[in-house]
Order: sequence, then structure tokens, then C-alpha cells
Amino acid sequence: MFCFCSCCSGSLTSSQPHTRARGVQLLSDVLQENYADLTEREVEVLIAFYENRLKDHHVVTPPVLRGLQALTKCTALPPGSAVSMLRSVFQDVHVQVRLTHCCTTVSAFIGFFLLDVPSELKGLGADFVFGFVQSMDGERDPRNLLLAFQIANNIILGGYSLGKFTEELFEVTSCYFPIDFTPPPNDPHGITKEELILALRTVLTGTPSFAEFLLPLIIEKMDSDIQSAKLDSLQTLAACGSKYDHRDLAEFLQGLWTSLRREVCSVLQSLSRFSLTLAFQWMHNHFSHEHLSYWECFRCKQQQKSSTQMVHESVLSAYRAALCSMVFSALSESNSSLQITATTVLTSLIQHKGLLLDSDVGLAVDHLTRLLLTEEDESVSSAVVECAGALAELHPAALITKLIPKLKEEIENSEMNSHHAMRQRCLSALAAVSLQPSVVFESTPVLLQVLNGARFSVDEVVLACRSLQRIAEQVQDTEETGRCFHDNIIPRLLSLALQAAPMWFPVGWFHVSRLAGQTAARAVSLFLDGDVSFLPDNSFPSHIQSSRKSHGVGLSWFVCSWHVCVEVPQMERLLFQLEELSCSCSHLLSYTSAAKCFAGLINKRPLGNSLDDLIQTTMKRVCSELGCTSSPVRIQAFTLMTWVAKALLLRYHPLFSLLTDKLFSLLDDPDLGPMAADSFSLLMSDSADVLNRGCHADVRIMYRQRFFSENSAKLVQGFNAAPQEKKSNYLKALSNIVNELPKQVQVSELPALLSLILEALTCPDQSVQLSTLSCLEPVLMNPPQVLIQQLEALVSRLLALLCSPAMKIRIASVRCIHALSQFPTQVLPFRARVLRALAQALDDKKRLVRREAVHARGAWFLLGSPGGR
Repeated sequence: MFCFCSCCSGSLTSSQPHTRARGVQLLSDVLQENYADLTEREVEVLIAFYENRLKDHHVVTPPVLRGLQALTKCTALPPGSAVSMLRSVFQDVHVQVRLTHCCTTVSAFIGFFLLDVPSELKGLGADFVFGFVQSMDGERDPRNLLLAFQIANNIILGGYSLGKFTEELFEVTSCYFPIDFTPPPNDPHGITKEELILALRTVLTGTPSFAEFLLPLIIEKMDSDIQSAKLDSLQTLAACGSKYDHRDLAEFLQGLWTSLRREVCSVLQSLSRFSLTLAFQWMHNHFSHEHLSYWECFRCKQQQKSSTQMVHESVLSAYRAALCSMVFSALSESNSSLQITATTVLTSLIQHKGLLLDSDVGLAVDHLTRLLLTEEDESVSSAVVECAGALAELHPAALITKLIPKLKEEIENSEMNSHHAMRQRCLSALAAVSLQPSVVFESTPVLLQVLNGARFSVDEVVLACRSLQRIAEQVQDTEETGRCFHDNIIPRLLSLALQAAPMWFPVGWFHVSRLAGQTAARAVSLFLDGDVSFLPDNSFPSHIQSSRKSHGVGLSWFVCSWHVCVEVPQMERLLFQLEELSCSCSHLLSYTSAAKCFAGLINKRPLGNSLDDLIQTTMKRVCSELGCTSSPVRIQAFTLMTWVAKALLLRYHPLFSLLTDKLFSLLDDPDLGPMAADSFSLLMSDSADVLNRGCHADVRIMYRQRFFSENSAKLVQGFNAAPQEKKSNYLKALSNIVNELPKQVQVSELPALLSLILEALTCPDQSVQLSTLSCLEPVLMNPPQVLIQQLEALVSRLLALLCSPAMKIRIASVRCIHALSQFPTQVLPFRARVLRALAQALDDKKRLVRREAVHARGAWFLLGSPGGR
């Protein structure tokens, strides 16, 4: 060991960081010249000293690293010391506070051990990879980047276990792709852009484990407008060829092919500007089936106008036979990519009216039918269905005579278990080609047959319903199709609905017309009186005659979705029956459906005494049931009140406050309190089936903001007055309300509710915690003074949530902690406490949590540093 004078040892123990740094620097300088003379015991002591000094002030870090670098050269380096030093560096040397020469030293440090003691480093497992990722994160100096890329490549080639940090290693290197670096004039280091590009490319293409991350990135960059990015992406993709096999590429072949095809087509389009005919002839003579896709690029040329358009049509007509021959040959091949491209070309040809002969169309339908019924590749079948849809617009007769009979046969004759996927494909195809009325008349009976068949699965019945909905939304709106739906399809569906649970019929099926009024009258008459005269074969099941009202609520449900111009007959009687069903039925789906329908009709009723009387009468009955704790229908009454409240809220009806006050009072109810809290989510959120603009509901703008401004004070008062065991209901109600407000409203209004927000963070309900955090994060970006005054409480609650069992809550809390670093003067006293908590988050089992923790910890490390905030 070396002997130091008393002044040097005093420097090492000085209370001033810069004095300690000078003392460590002197020791490190001595070691740089005398490392060869050290014994193993002396090296061991010095390593322990330097590792301890890494925990010192950051100004001491550079000379410590210099000393450790000298010790790595010792021949008497004790076994295991490499692992020990690396652990210390990874744990205590932080990327955000290192200078460029420190980064270089750390990188050289890692690189030396990779080559000298690889077996020891492999004992670290994936922790070594994570440590390297942390050390490289955020690096910008080209010298250090080049060294880091070389280390990353050595890690990959050396067979080190990447484990769960595979994606992290890819992310920390791929963020520099493509390289955008221009060396400064007279650069003394001589690092070129090409060196960095090749070094990075070697890393990215070094292991098939990166394929699932690299290939989407290449596709993204190939679609860039920057030519250098496209070129680098293409060259990187070429380099993948020798490293990846088909399994690595399979998932991304379609996207890669699309991007590559676009570039080739761009070239061909440029050529065609000089001689379009020559380009066609050259392609016809020189491209075989596997190059058929290049024909597709000429679809873009069809967007041009006037005389140029006429030239293209003439050229296409001249080559019609050759084009069709090539397309049909490609469709006969077994290569799925070629088949997909051929269907795309065929779609383009179909869209040129008058180009294809009837014989061409017939042959095209034959090929598409064969592929649809035999090809197992779902991507091929999707392309075929899309092409068939294009055929249906211009050539419906060919589909009616050839495709639909084959689909019908397949649906009827296939075995239930072995052909489930094929039947689903056929059902989807029927919907896709039903664009013309003539096709709809042939396809819909097949779909209705599925609904009526006992041997079809639930999934198939649901898909048949969705197929009918798709047809209704896309088919030409004519008197002919309207009559088909109102006379045939809707009555059949109503008949089937009586034998199953209530169902909702898509609004798109019901147009404001005399047919709509006719169907409305039939549905109401069926619900109220059991009039089945319009149903197929009078098919009202006898076994449900006695419970017609409860089973038939689905028949009236869609009535509340009619346009306000459609007159619903027997309205008063209908409302009375729906209210009765809502408050007396014990079947959950039935009384809920009745409440929705009642609310939907109330929402569209004109203002006046009649509506006011109806609301007050209904509320009198509801309050009577709610006031009796032993009532067997309290939940039913509450459900009706909630939906009526939503109906009135949407239209700003003045009696809405009557229902609001009742909902707030129920937050203290021992049985209905949690349901009352949840009901505010229903009030503030969009409803998918009723009471939305698609159902022609009366929805005023900014109704959420108005509700919040009128009721937030009531919520605070209720919370303050509520007993402790009921406060969670108020917090959940607040969370449900605030979470649906626009972000700009949250930012402006939340400070006034800060006391409740802080309480909500401690609420045991995880949904309340998560929604509160999501609302809090944008507020922290520009914190009001009232929030800064509550930092102690806020930080404590956020740190406690880092240990939540829910990953989303841990992520959201880390993001809020990160946001707090935006105002450093006030949060500096919490720095050490926050850093300790975030250090634990770096070991979280979920990668997304670790990633957020790295960013947050980096921001907090910079607080108080000379180069920080």
C-alpha cells in the first residue's frame, strides 16, 4: 500500500465535496502509474474504498471512475471483483449527472470486462444487460455512442442472457435509428456518420430476438418522407436476411411487402411518365407470376384526369387479356402473398367500368369462390372478400348466380364442429357483398336461416345479427330495400326475440318514413296487446303468452331509438307499462331494459305540464320504494331513477335537480350507497345503446360541465358531513364525475377539490385511485399555488401507491411523481425520499413500470445539480 501525507488523507475526509474530489484524484493519478505493484489484498481494499466513494457527491464520481479503471489493469485482480465493481457502477453512477469523459470511462470499463472476464459477467445474468442499458440511456456524444454500439454487439454475440430486458436493449439502441449525425468541421475524433450507421445496424440485426421490435420500426421508417431514412431502412432490412428465418418475418411480411411495393411502384410511375405504353410492354415481357404485384402500381395512374385518363383506359383495354391471364394465374398459385396481391390487382381492374368482359367476371367469381372456401390463410380470405365486394357493386348478377349459392351450401351442409371458422367466413362474406338490393334479397334469407337454426353456435348467431346490421348500414337506401327490411327481416327478428332475451335493433335500420311509422305501430301493438298478425306464421310462442310483457320488452326497446319525427302510437299506455315493468319485474335484464326504454322516450317528450306531471308521478313512486328499506324492488326503483336522471340531464330539464338531490342523499344509504356512487359514471359517460345521438336523443352540448359546476359544491359538503365509513362513496362519485370531464376543465376545476383528491388517493377502491391519478397528472404540469402548499401530503400518497398491486396504478403514480419534478424549488426537500422509492420501482416485475421509473428517477436526480433544473 502507498503512504499518503496527512494533508492528502485529510482531503479524503474533508466535508467539502470538491476537496474530497481532489484527494481522490490524487490517489487515482498515483494508481495510474503504479497499479502493477499492488498485491491482491491491496487491490481488494482499494476497490472497497472506491465503491464506497461512488455513493459520494457527484463531483467525486469522475476521479473515482479513473481510479477503478486503473485497478482493472492489475494482474492481482481478485476473483469476483469485476462483478462487484460493475454492480457499484450500475447502482450508483447515474446517466443524467455524468460528464462526457465519465461516460467514456464507464463504457471502456464495461468493454474491458466483456473481453477479459466474460464468464464472471455472465453470472450476473440479465442484470448485466439492464445495467448496461441504464448506462447507455440518453447518450448523445458520438464517441461514446460508437463504443456503446460495439459493447451492445459484443453482448449479443457473446451469448449473454437478455432475458426480460430484450426490449429495453433494443429500445436504448434503436432510438438512434436512423442515424442523423453530421460531424463538425475539423473534427479531431474523426468519427463519421457511416461508422455509426454500420455499428448500429450490426446491433439491430444481430439477434432474431429483436425481430418483433425491429421490423415494425423498419416499416415505419420506410414510409417516411426522409430519403436517408428510407435508404437506411432498406439496407437494414437487407442485413436481416442472413440472420432471420421465416418464423421471424412471417408476422410482418404483409407490412414489409406493402412498403416495398410502394417504392417499386414509385419508380415504375416515374418511368411511365416518359412512356406509359413502353412501361406496360416491359413489365409484360419481363415479369413472371411472382412479380405480378408490380401491375398494381398503375392503379395510382388512374387518378389523373382528362386526356391522360383516356390514354390509360386505352392502354388497359389493349392489355386486358394479358392482365386477366396473369391475375388468374396468380390466383391459382399456392403462395399467399401472390394471391393477396392478385386480388388487389383484380379489384383495380374491376373498378374500371366496361373493362372486363362477362367471361372475365365469371372466371373471377369462380376463383374468388374457390379461394374463399378452400384457403385457410385468413389474410387471403380477407383480401378475397374485399375483392368480392368490389365485384358486387358493378356485377351483382354474377354473385347471385355463382357465389351466394355456394356460400349457402357451405353454411347449410358443413359439420358444426369441424367447419366453424369456415361458416363464420361465409357469413362475413355474405354481408360484404350485399351492397345492391338484388343481392340483399338473396343473402338475407340465408342469414335469417342461421338465426332460426338450432344447430348453429351462439357465435355464429351473433355474427349473423352483425352481418344483418352491416347490410342495413351499407346497402343503397331505396324503397325496395326498405320494404325488404320492414316486411321481412324486422318481423322475423321480432319473432325470434320473443324466444330469447330482449335485444336491441340497430338504429340504422329505421329510417324516418312511413315504413318507420308502420313498424313502430306494429312493435308497440305486439308489446302491449300481443298482436302477432304481422309476424311470420303468427309465431308468438304459446309458452310465454302469460309473461309477454317481461319477455317482450325488447320489442319496445328499439322504439325509443326512433327519430322524434316518428309518431309512436299509444304513448301514454306504453310509458305506463314500461314504468310498471321497471318497478315490479324481478328479472334484471327485463327491468333494466324497460328503464332504458322509458328514459329514452322521456328524453324526447316535448316540454310542458304533461312531461312534468309524468316525471313527478314517477318520482313519487320511486321515492316510495326507496324510502322503504324492506321493499323487494328498491334496486329496480333505483335503476329507473338513474336512467330517468340521465335522460333529463342530457336535455337540461329543470326537474333534473330533483333526481340529483335524491342520488346524493343515497350515497349515505347502507345498501344503495355504492350503487349510487357508480350511478354517476352512468350519468356522465356515453351510453352505447340508448340515449345517444345515434338514437336521436336530445343531447345538449357541455352537459357534463354544467352538471359538475352545479353539483361539485354539494359533493364536497356531503363528503365533509358524511360519517367516515360512507366517505368512500363520495370519493367514488367524485372520481366518476371528474374522470368524464374534458381535460381542460379538469385542470381548471380540480384545485378547488384538492382535499377530496388527496383523500381519493387513499381510497381502497383501485378504480378510484386510477381515475384520480389520471386526472391529477395534467394538473401537475402547471400546478396551482394551493397544490404546492399540500406537497407533503401529495408526495406521501403518491409514493405509497408505488407499491399498489395494480400495474396501471403504479405507472400512473410514477408519472405523477415525474411531473412533480417540473417545479424543483418546492420539491427539492423530497429528493432523497423520492429517489429511494423510485429505486425500488426500477426492480418492478413489469417492464412498463420500470421504463417510467427510469425517466422519473433521471428527472429527480437532476434536481439541485449544476446542470439540472
